[in-house]
Amino acid sequence: MLKYEAEERELLEGLIDAIGILPDGHAEIDGREVAIGPHGRVDALIDARIGAQELQLLVEAKREGFPRDVREAVWQLRNHLAHMPSVDREILPFFIARAISPGARDILREERVGFYDHGGSLYIPARHAFVYVDRPVPKKNAKIFVSLFQGQKARVVQAVFDRRSDWLSVKELAESTEVSPATVSATLGELERREWVDVEGAGPAKLRRLRSAKALVDAWSSYVADQKPPKLTRYYVPGSNALELAQQLDLACRDADAAYAVTAEAAAQLYAPYLSSISQVKCRIEPGRRQEEALERLNARPVAEGWNLGLLETRARGDVTVAESIGNVRLASPLQVYLDLLQGSGRSREMAAHLRSERLEAQ
Repeated sequence: MLKYEAEERELLEGLIDAIGILPDGHAEIDGREVAIGPHGRVDALIDARIGAQELQLLVEAKREGFPRDVREAVWQLRNHLAHMPSVDREILPFFIARAISPGARDILREERVGFYDHGGSLYIPARHAFVYVDRPVPKKNAKIFVSLFQGQKARVVQAVFDRRSDWLSVKELAESTEVSPATVSATLGELERREWVDVEGAGPAKLRRLRSAKALVDAWSSYVADQKPPKLTRYYVPGSNALELAQQLDLACRDADAAYAVTAEAAAQLYAPYLSSISQVKCRIEPGRRQEEALERLNARPVAEGWNLGLLETRARGDVTVAESIGNVRLASPLQVYLDLLQGSGRSREMAAHLRSERLEAQ
């Protein structure tokens, strides 16, 4: 049942209105918190008619719908359905939530369980009255699905992906990402709800390991596609090709004790060569005095055009993560490089596709 009764009532009213605008459609609530069988209780029963088809909807309500949520709901609805008395109309298990993730919708369709969300998506797989209205998650609820890819949670998800063959604990991830244990735990819980990780153990000894690299990368890619590219400050460093410039950057940052990571085209070219040459280097350098000192050592001059060094905005040292060094150049993780390429121009998307096939293991 929803945490707040008002939200559940709003969802039920929205479902009734959505059915009501269908051809010869009508729906009304038959009961709330209805006892089913010896121990069960369904959130609502709805009597509905679509054309000449009479239906009874057996409704389970949640605040949000992720794969784990809907699997539990489907199990509950099937159990309720087994205890329903025989009637002269079709009884249809039904799920409602403010927002239902794409993966959860797929599960509900596979199980032939109807659903409705605040965005107006409506699925009624009745025998003689099939309805499917597919609408995107409304913006006011979209943050439910993208919060994993923002701020400190994104750092945790990145670490889970980078160490996808390892079983990881909250403590271990908190130490390696410099993120609080509470945020790490919440992030891993969200990954569980999406069924992107396997779980072993319980309590403080609980471990997780990435199960679906493809689902994670696809979801993060979709999120990035809707975002503005990060702010890029452009500089010109005299007399260097891209590789030499990246090596100069390494020396300057080492001398300034500044954390840095090369990303985008220059990094992709080192991870999985694709183009014959690269003329620009994009990177992240920890903000503050050390960044300023590194740029001074490079003799980097701010320019509007003709740049060869691009500095992506970074808010904290923890936002600069290094996966490995190639040719004396520290590189962001292949996943970060891939995401940065998706927000680039020119042939960056071609390079992203090539890098994904060669390094991400997420096909």
